[in-house]
Amino acid sequence: MSTESSSWTTVQDFLRDSDSQTAHCFRQTRWDELCRIASGLAGHLDCIALDQVTSGLNNIVRMLEFSDQTRWVARVHIRRSNSPLTDWTKLNTEISTMQFIKENSDIPVPRVFAYKADENHSVNAAFMLIELLPGIVAMDALGGYKVHRGVIPRDRRQNFYRSVAKSHVQLTSLRLPKIGTIVKNNKGGYECGPLPGIGGPFDTAAAFFEAWANNVKFKWDKETITRMMQGGPILAERMIAIIDNFPSQIKAMASQLSLCNEGPFPLNHDDFLHSNIIVDEKSFDVTGIIDWEGACTVPWELIAFPDFLRAMPISFDLPQNYGQDGQPLDEELQETWREREEYIEMAKSAELEDNLLSSYLSSKRSQAISYLYGAYTSVGKLGTYDRVLEELELI
Repeated sequence: MSTESSSWTTVQDFLRDSDSQTAHCFRQTRWDELCRIASGLAGHLDCIALDQVTSGLNNIVRMLEFSDQTRWVARVHIRRSNSPLTDWTKLNTEISTMQFIKENSDIPVPRVFAYKADENHSVNAAFMLIELLPGIVAMDALGGYKVHRGVIPRDRRQNFYRSVAKSHVQLTSLRLPKIGTIVKNNKGGYECGPLPGIGGPFDTAAAFFEAWANNVKFKWDKETITRMMQGGPILAERMIAIIDNFPSQIKAMASQLSLCNEGPFPLNHDDFLHSNIIVDEKSFDVTGIIDWEGACTVPWELIAFPDFLRAMPISFDLPQNYGQDGQPLDEELQETWREREEYIEMAKSAELEDNLLSSYLSSKRSQAISYLYGAYTSVGKLGTYDRVLEELELI
């Protein structure tokens, strides 16, 4: 977390606005015990839990302050599933990922001072004590959402994109022989572990895509898709067929999807956008990247632009949104296309050992694959997956 953020609130307001699981987690957590642990790690300085708290989907974050005015962050995990071992495994892999990045790059990630990945101890909750990074979450800077509607101000984008691109190059330069989560082995080194819901780790991109196709579940059921489709039952049936057929189509194409079937494979941040990027508010230089919960190594075809520069393939969009020259008619999308090209050049300028990041960002084929994967896996977006796949077979 960062020093400054519009998401910080008081404990009273936090508990009033939280769901029951979040409130229960906050109340059962022994904050005094967390302060005692932090104090022992900080030379026995007095430590208190401040009246500054926020949360994400799965975590409560609270500020701790020592008697010398230095501050740390306590991040407590909210157990939302009936499988605590799964939750704790995810927490362990996130911690291992942050440590791996810290030890092998200059990417600004918070230092982990202490952690417990289960609830069987004096704090009563799985937790991390981590470094408080300087700066402000990019989405909150310069007035935040109320002023900029969640969009980076235009006069700060060039420097912000350039700084993000430098971190992106470093991130994809962190590579391991297999596809999977980052786990720490008994010798203190790092290797790949299984991916939740898919398995592995995988030696090849083809094996990953096959396993994904065998296990993936679309976000919406048939009844919900029918309600979402406004063109009547015939169009809804057509969309359901497209959604149902997509995994088997990917499985059939698995051996041809990747141009780099064998490792090493790059590390990928699962939610790489400006709500997880901390910046200096004056310069918009990146001072931190947070929320590594879903990070893992992936096929190169799943390396995409940061989410604030995402754009769907033309064949996934409505044809009437583009002119005869193939250019978008929407001015905001035109701007995004221009900024994507600029970002590629920024990545090229930051690359040292190879140009793999800029090459895959430049590839329409690769970006189409990464878009379809994200749209199906994370978003549950309705669209013409079949049409995009038909074009991929021609490339």
